[in-house]
Amino acid sequence: MSDESDPPKRPDPKRPDPKRPDPQRPDVEIFTPPHPLKSKVKGGGAPTAEMLARAEAAVAKMSDDYPTWAADEVEALAAVVDGLGPGAHREDDAVRQAFQMAHDMRGQGGSFGYPLMTRIANSCCRFLDRVETLDAGAIAILQTHVSAMRAVIGNRVKGDGGPIGAKIADGLDAAVEKYLGRRLDMED
Repeated sequence: MSDESDPPKRPDPKRPDPKRPDPQRPDVEIFTPPHPLKSKVKGGGAPTAEMLARAEAAVAKMSDDYPTWAADEVEALAAVVDGLGPGAHREDDAVRQAFQMAHDMRGQGGSFGYPLMTRIANSCCRFLDRVETLDAGAIAILQTHVSAMRAVIGNRVKGDGGPIGAKIADGLDAAVEKYLGRRLDMED
């Protein structure tokens, strides 16, 4: 990027001037389009205090609305999980959809003041990522994750949920590890 205080560049004698027609090709006119973007950016592109305040207000408003639309997303995830049957494979569309939905919730929870939701959704994602083929036990663990998400959103549990939130998240993690340990033992 050049600044107006930079000295003008000398033309390269090996390259033709783009503003002059090529004498070898008189039928060709070189056109350099204007660059209006710079004139539309205020303050050099850095966010202003006003911009930051508006962004923070928008996030605060979305945080207030988060439980309402997150509840809809949890119910949509529940419908997908309830539709899974034993034998569903990690690459099946419905399993991938469940993973993507939990993945989205994982990102949103912390952004809107619900890190416990992020932790539960992360556990669900890690579980789906590690189980190749679902059986009744895997589906029960997914349903338990959905129940935990319902509890967090339904009770508007902001933050990490304190000791109860830790028990819920730790219990889900323990159930996942126990299930995966049993599955590995069965495969050996």
